[in-house]
Amino acid sequence: MANPSAQSIQTLSEFLLHAGTNFQLFDLGRGVHAMDTQMFLDLENGMLPCPRPRQQHAWFAIVFWSGKPVKQHYVWFVKFPVDERGLLVVAARNHFLQIIVDALGSSLSEDGQDELPDNPYSFVPPQSQMAIFNALTRRLLHLPDSVGTDKVEQYVKAPAISDWRELSVQAVADFAVKLEAPTLAKTVADNLKLYQQDFLKTLFESAEPVTLDNALNNAIADFCQARIDSEPAVGLAALRALSSETPEPQTKTLLANLLAKDSADIHLLSVIAGRLYSQLDESLLVAFFERAAFIDDKEAMQGQLFAGFFSDLVQLPILRLQVLSMLRSPDRSEILAVAFGRLFNQAQKQ
Repeated sequence: MANPSAQSIQTLSEFLLHAGTNFQLFDLGRGVHAMDTQMFLDLENGMLPCPRPRQQHAWFAIVFWSGKPVKQHYVWFVKFPVDERGLLVVAARNHFLQIIVDALGSSLSEDGQDELPDNPYSFVPPQSQMAIFNALTRRLLHLPDSVGTDKVEQYVKAPAISDWRELSVQAVADFAVKLEAPTLAKTVADNLKLYQQDFLKTLFESAEPVTLDNALNNAIADFCQARIDSEPAVGLAALRALSSETPEPQTKTLLANLLAKDSADIHLLSVIAGRLYSQLDESLLVAFFERAAFIDDKEAMQGQLFAGFFSDLVQLPILRLQVLSMLRSPDRSEILAVAFGRLFNQAQKQ
């Protein structure tokens, strides 16, 4: 096959399809979410906004491999800017495409043809997200678990006779993606109060992409409610474990309770915005922004905190219309009216 030119290859999807490999895309904007090829193509063509932008960028991992069984796989982590509507900035995508076509040609399966050349779009995920991504990739490619995953299961089943300090973050993540299995989920739910705090924090964070059954979901929600004040780090990690793309009644009840607490702080709001955004119905969204406005005033942040959360959530397609309608609502509370007024004035001055 002749090397494609930047003119003949118009999209990154097209490049991957022509590259002679199998590939899978993941959205890393807020958590780790597998993305089908057609959705990514629609994003590239401006037909859909990016579903989970963060910091005015869309964040992706691209896994590609050849052969079966898979002997070797490669990963690119790339981020592209998005506009105010969450649409991919095509110029940036085109620049990245030009870089890889010039450097790699048409094939990703030859020796030396897998490494990304230097470019301004690459990034390295934080450790916890990288561990989750690696665990999901292993499952996708039917690769063996990382060393030590069996020891995690031993600790989960018998925490009194196993040493949690021997467990790696990656091994915990490889175990966590198996929590869809009813027997393992029940064991974790039954033993939650027996685990060491550092282990629990890692396990909860690693469980973000897992669809938990009701019993474990409820146990983690109860744990979060009970511990978030006394042990905020593990309490917030428990909240992250309740991440779900679909609204969950018990999670929404928990969020309502947490947002009503005097102890609700910036860290709580950040976890909700980053991982629990799908749970924010109209009443929870109002409670969220009222708490943001309250903290903003209390900490004398001059509207910066409120404006930051507004600009963050208004870019999410799932929330954009709700956030904008709240901005125009004549029935909003006094604290929201003041906060939105300040936001509007700041925008006019820019």
